[in-house]
Amino acid sequence: MIRAIAILIFSIILSSCAVKPAKVLPVDYKYDDNVKIGFVSLISEKPTHSHIGITVFNNFTKDLDVKWELNQHIFDALSKEFNKQKSYELVNLSQDPSSKQFFHNQNLFTKKGDFTDVNGPELNSIVNSLSVKDLDAIIVVRSFKVFYNQNFESIRESMGKQGDHGFKSRTGEGMTFNSAIGINMYSIEPKAHYVGWQYLGLIGQKVIPQPSDYENLTISELSSYEKQLKDNINNKVKEFVSKAP
Repeated sequence: MIRAIAILIFSIILSSCAVKPAKVLPVDYKYDDNVKIGFVSLISEKPTHSHIGITVFNNFTKDLDVKWELNQHIFDALSKEFNKQKSYELVNLSQDPSSKQFFHNQNLFTKKGDFTDVNGPELNSIVNSLSVKDLDAIIVVRSFKVFYNQNFESIRESMGKQGDHGFKSRTGEGMTFNSAIGINMYSIEPKAHYVGWQYLGLIGQKVIPQPSDYENLTISELSSYEKQLKDNINNKVKEFVSKAP
C-alpha cells in the first residue's frame, strides 16, 4: 500500500513537471545593421553540492570552492557565436548596477492570448537606465527555477539560493548534474519582444567519472565536471544563436 502511494505521488510530480513551455510570439521583424546586444549574467560562481547519505547524519549541502568563471565563459561563448553566425556585437553589462532590475522586476512578462511576451514599458524602463545605449536586444542569464501556470512562464528569483545550480548525489545511486542555468533574450528594437529562453545547464545527467568520495571531490573529478558542463553550454549556445532573430 505504501509503495503504491509512493508511486502515485511520484507520478503526479512527473506529470506536473511535464507541462509544455510557454508559447512565444513569432519574430516578425529584422534588426538594423550593426546590431548590439547587451549581456547580463549573475549566476553563482560556486556551484552547490547536495548529498543524501545512508542516514541524515551523512547528509550535507555545501558550496564548492572552484574557479570555473561560468559567467565569463557564457559571455565568451555567446560573443563568439553571435559574431560568427550573425556579426552581432555582445556587450557585457553584468557589472552595471541597473542590470539587476532584470532579476527583480515582477512585471517584466505579460500575457497576450495564449502567448507570453515582454512588457514593453517595463523593459524600456530598465534598458533606459543602463550605462550603454542603442541596444537592439538584451540577454539575461541566471541560475533559476521555472514554473508554468496555464502555459504562462513566470520566473522566481533564486540568485544566491542553494540547490538550483550544481550537483546532487545519493549514496548507492551516484551523482548527477543539477545546474539550472537558463538564458533569456528580449528584443528592444525595432520592437519589444520576448524571443524566448533555453536551458544551458545539465539536469539529471550522471557526472563522469563518479566520485570516489562524495564529501571530498578531487581536482581531477571537478575538472572533468567543469569540462562536461562547459561543453554542454557551448553546444546549447550554438543552437540558441542559430535561432535568434
